[in-house]
Amino acid sequence: MSSFWDSEELLGKLPKNSREEIHIKQVVKNGKEYLDIRTFWYDPADDTYKPSQKGVTIPFEVIAELKSIIQNIKE
Repeated sequence: MSSFWDSEELLGKLPKNSREEIHIKQVVKNGKEYLDIRTFWYDPADDTYKPSQKGVTIPFEVIAELKSIIQNIKE
């Protein structure tokens, strides 16, 4: 199976529940860079995680603004 993205780099994973995890990737499509944050579901048939339609793709030109918003999150 070929990937939708021209290139992708996995930056990290976060557990969501016992059957899903969130993958954070830096991706490129048609020469444009994005941050893709997507839920992946576990497929026991082939023991792998597969992408779902649940996610968001953020253009890299707004990443600085996203970082600023995240820094303001109160823990």
